[in-house]
Amino acid sequence: MDEVKDVLVVGAGIGGLTAAIALQDIGVRVEVLEIRQEGAGLPGVGLSMQGNMLAALDRVGLAQACIEAGMPSNHLNIRRPDGNLIAPQPLPQMGGPGYPATVGVARAALHDILLSEALRRGAHLRYGISVEAFESDDGGIDVRLTNGDVGRYDLVVGADGLYSRLREKLFPDVRPVYCGQSVWRAAVPRPVECETSELHFGGRHGVVGLCPISANDAYVYVVQSAPEGAFHPDDSAAPTLVERLQGYDSPILQQCIPHLLASGQASFRPLEGLLLEPVWHEGRVVLIGDAAHSGPPVLAQGAAMAVEDAIVLAEELSRPGPFRQRMESFMARRLPRASLVVRNSIYLCEQEVNHTATPEDVGRIMRETQEALSKPF
Repeated sequence: MDEVKDVLVVGAGIGGLTAAIALQDIGVRVEVLEIRQEGAGLPGVGLSMQGNMLAALDRVGLAQACIEAGMPSNHLNIRRPDGNLIAPQPLPQMGGPGYPATVGVARAALHDILLSEALRRGAHLRYGISVEAFESDDGGIDVRLTNGDVGRYDLVVGADGLYSRLREKLFPDVRPVYCGQSVWRAAVPRPVECETSELHFGGRHGVVGLCPISANDAYVYVVQSAPEGAFHPDDSAAPTLVERLQGYDSPILQQCIPHLLASGQASFRPLEGLLLEPVWHEGRVVLIGDAAHSGPPVLAQGAAMAVEDAIVLAEELSRPGPFRQRMESFMARRLPRASLVVRNSIYLCEQEVNHTATPEDVGRIMRETQEALSKPF
């Protein structure tokens, strides 16, 4: 058997930290590299953990902690721009009846849970460093780091995100593709009446939403069609976000505006898609999460897919057999599920930009995805 006992994980985000936790569960020694300096701010504000992500986190014993850190719900509210409620929309419990359908959580809170657990289980984390070069052979991989250090590992796991440097080295022709929409996001205090995601449709933008992520916090976002290459620096994005909220008289959104004006903090990001096919590995390097597959967040599955990737990778590496065979089994379990999420999220995004999808078509795509993700992975 090709033993995997020493693993280098590149990237200390959701996927990388989950991989560190799951790999240590099977007796692997794990070193994690993070290119950001220790204490640097995390990108993003919050996210929605769907039931399938919670079920995956339960395999490493962290589902309950993540639920307690956020705001669980089994429905969302669909509203008009003026705030009138069209309908509460029940959400499927894709992880099974033992988990909420969704939990809004602050990225910082989720990161702290994963980081604390990875370190508690023995992972060695190094900041301000990444991989400079590597060379695989049948028995392992030699790695040179950006600080000049060298080391030998049985496997390198690339969890370094949508703009992965490892992917650039392995698959230089695979790059993110703009999907025609961009998103404005900003942290705000949670209005007391906001207990689940509030989605506003029918205004001048695609979706305007408010998502609670803790007892005290939420984030507001605006999804809009935008030309490729549009850019708004974070330090001037908040006033423009306030302008984007004009015409949305929903009281729950209007409560956010004074804070946006006072804080001046917001972000603007293009929505991009990427799908690496047919494999995510080369030699002794395997990519997971956004480094291998990513779509616009319409299905709220980016973090879930990264967590599932990490757990399945550890499960397959724990099995006997040649290394290549275990990588083939990993791909057989992950590619169909992740590619479905990417393709369907890109499709929904493009249809919204082009205004060609019928409500029936959108409903069909959503049901197809939810049914698939409710199945064991």
